[in-house]
Amino acid sequence: MTDAGDGAGERPAPVHTQMVAGAHLRQGWDALGMLLSGMLVFGLPAWWLSEATGQVWILPVALVLGMAAAIYAVWVRYSDPGP
Repeated sequence: MTDAGDGAGERPAPVHTQMVAGAHLRQGWDALGMLLSGMLVFGLPAWWLSEATGQVWILPVALVLGMAAAIYAVWVRYSDPGP
């Protein structure tokens, strides 16, 4: 017999149940939201700074940096850590 507190008797839900529940769709929307928010978090202050200083190169550079940071965040969050 196993103890109730060791967690050995608990198994994850079958793949079919997870697919029907839409767990894989949630991860896609979360990743898309992270990509868009990365552009907004870097882009909005850069747009303001670009308008304030008159330097047009600030906005594209900030958008590229924001997208790179968001892609890295998605990679870290959803990558397989391995055994």
